[in-house]
Amino acid sequence: MTQTTLFVLITLALCRLLSACGPATSTASLADSMVMNRPAAAQNVVVRCQPARSGTFWLRSLSNGVVRAPAQSRLSFRIGGTIREIAVRTGQPVAAGQVMARLDDRDQLINLRVAQDQLTEAKVQLRALIAEYNGEDIDTMSVKQPNARAFILTKSGYYKAQTALMQARQQLDYTILRAPYAGVVANLTARPYNFITSFEPFCTLLSRAGLLVEFSVLETELPAVRVGLPVQVKPVALSGRSYGGQVAEINPLVNAQGLVLVKSRINHPDAALFEGMNARVVIERRVPGQVIIPKEAVVERSGRKVVFTAENGLAKWHYVTVAHENDTEVAISEGLRAGEPVIVSGQLNLGHGAPVTVEQP
Repeated sequence: MTQTTLFVLITLALCRLLSACGPATSTASLADSMVMNRPAAAQNVVVRCQPARSGTFWLRSLSNGVVRAPAQSRLSFRIGGTIREIAVRTGQPVAAGQVMARLDDRDQLINLRVAQDQLTEAKVQLRALIAEYNGEDIDTMSVKQPNARAFILTKSGYYKAQTALMQARQQLDYTILRAPYAGVVANLTARPYNFITSFEPFCTLLSRAGLLVEFSVLETELPAVRVGLPVQVKPVALSGRSYGGQVAEINPLVNAQGLVLVKSRINHPDAALFEGMNARVVIERRVPGQVIIPKEAVVERSGRKVVFTAENGLAKWHYVTVAHENDTEVAISEGLRAGEPVIVSGQLNLGHGAPVTVEQP
């Protein structure tokens, strides 16, 4: 056997040996790959459930409002003069008719005295004229001629003197500024012994009887708002405080922004509420006969609302229709029945039929 023939035989033997080993290696690699990619056994997800309940749903709408006094008046003296006395201070509550300030009234007292003297003189003239017509003393009814009575009263100057006296008393009364209604004094800038005209405001009087809150609602929400509807008023500056109230007025006008002005009365207002204070207004409306679940129970899958329930250790999803919602709950109109155990925690990554373990309360 030549060397060339021997080389050929050895080469053929090596090729057969390599061919026999090749498939075994590929099979082992495929088996290892199948073991590594085998899906892991499904694990139970611990969830928390709450039964869907049937009842009245509180529909809440939020709006920003401003606290307003039902009456707000800029008070001024009826005449000008020098301020003699200021009997109130800013922030002080006053009663209806209470004296708030006085002007120097010496001129008015003199004019009153002059008017009284004129009336006295008129009475003297009146007595003389009555005597001429055979009457008695100052009794005009004692004059027999009816037409003469008016002549006597006018001729004597009695009518004119009475009018002058009424005017003098009125001018004296104008030197006193009284509260037209019960309220709280605000914007008091006047000072004693300063001259003030009838055009200058002395102060602002804010009524405390039945404080209001003004807010706006969208015209699309208007059908749900009516007079008497309960509201909650939460002043921004008074954290944690809330006041109940009812809708008192709905302005029948939609402005250019599509908003309607609404006024609500505040029940039991206290001294902490100020005119112009900003507040959040929660409008509450009751919708009976609703299936109600917590808001966090609703998730979105493929753009649709989904709620999971726990049934026999498995998660079941339900496509639902949300009829109403507020800040904590939703009302379901389709896809869920009252009493079903709704998953409210741990449902974000669940799939239909996934095994679950319900956490005991």
